Amino acid sequence: MSGVPIPVARLISFLVFGLLASTGLQAAQEVSTETLRLSFGDDGSLQTAIACFPSCSDENVRLQQFGDEAVVAWDAFTGGEWTRTVEESATGYRVTYEHSSGASAAWTVPARGYLVELDLDLPGDLRLRSGESFRPREAAGFGTWLESSRYLVMGDGEVTQVGYDEEDEVTASDSQWLGYRNRYWTLLAAPPGNSDARLETAEGQEDAALHVNAEAGKWALYIGPVEPIVLEQAAEGLGEVIWAGLWFWLRWICLGLFHLLAWIQLAIPSWGLAIMVLSLAVNILMTPLSRIADRFQQQVNETEARLAPELKRIKKQYKGQKQSEEILALYKKENVHPLYSLKSMMGVAVVIPVFIGAFDMLAENIHLLNVSFLWIRDLSQPDGLFTMPFRLPFFGAEFNLLPFLMTGLSFVASFLHKPLALDAELRRKQVFNMILLAVLFFGLFYTFPAGMVLYWTTNNLISVIKSLWARR
Repeated sequence: MSGVPIPVARLISFLVFGLLASTGLQAAQEVSTETLRLSFGDDGSLQTAIACFPSCSDENVRLQQFGDEAVVAWDAFTGGEWTRTVEESATGYRVTYEHSSGASAAWTVPARGYLVELDLDLPGDLRLRSGESFRPREAAGFGTWLESSRYLVMGDGEVTQVGYDEEDEVTASDSQWLGYRNRYWTLLAAPPGNSDARLETAEGQEDAALHVNAEAGKWALYIGPVEPIVLEQAAEGLGEVIWAGLWFWLRWICLGLFHLLAWIQLAIPSWGLAIMVLSLAVNILMTPLSRIADRFQQQVNETEARLAPELKRIKKQYKGQKQSEEILALYKKENVHPLYSLKSMMGVAVVIPVFIGAFDMLAENIHLLNVSFLWIRDLSQPDGLFTMPFRLPFFGAEFNLLPFLMTGLSFVASFLHKPLALDAELRRKQVFNMILLAVLFFGLFYTFPAGMVLYWTTNNLISVIKSLWARR
């Protein structure tokens, strides 16, 4: 299994743990709950862990295996023996390991949920490892931005993300939470008190390896999805992990769009249609701001149309410093600020934050994982209509239809854009800029997940409809 498991990996996982699901605990080393499949070593170390979302019994379950062996481990003891006891209750399981030397490790696993407790009383470091099964899925182009793994260190209300390939060794002290994550899943540990951690990093490193030294006591471990509601329910403040690289106000936009999409999906039981309705809803909610932006753009167009003939004469007649002086004189005469064109940036200032919020919300929305729509097999990946007989550099071998539809609608919207205040030459210039932007977006979006492209394609369709209505 690699990255976010595919159906074959799901089958293998259930072959391994399926017999345990009905009885909870068949062998003392393995525990099966509604959301977790855990396997322990003879010394109490966590050998493998599989998380299910929303539950292991769900029809469209998403699975992730954490580590291939020794997910959470410590130094081996020489001599002596370990004894194991298991307690089962309505709330979950408690698996206790005791060594003849007096060392002990006790795991408390909830019947449902992803927050596991470890009561540890033994010397040495606690080691956290991810393993090959946690590596990101393969992706082409800019899609590799999303399919990446990194370390997380959370303390003082801030979340620091560290790449595995950092050249210098990274350390952390007294962290509230620390661990690793990929696009949709994370393993985080909260030390019981003062702690020192070392994060293994090196050029080309693919797997996480953390060494945490802390005083004896109770650890909390979150082993589950990067989903805002689930994270906050597990522990206060843990929701900061998602969209950690954004400013707080952009995170609020992401969270607002996340809940809006969830509410829409409750009414429309199709995530693909829900994304399209989300794009429409955002357009409607932004109408007052869009009208203000349109009014500023209209003012800029009128100013450009009024100044265009005289500016053309000045640029033809003068060069260098004299040209600049004449242009500034014209601005002064017409009572126009030299930076008047920045008014048109109001439209961008309105759209860009929401665009970034939708982009990041859809990129890390685990609810879209393994969800199909029309010809799209998985909204969390490029739509992949078919595989081409050759591979294009950067863009890969998959032919993705949605980016072509998105760009085609942008072209149509560009040609329908004919501000009355501008003459033919200025209109052609604006249309050219819009087409150039559409081409750049095509290159950016071609390898992005279908859910994100579907949102922007719907937005372009709405723009075309609004332009046709305005012409009518």
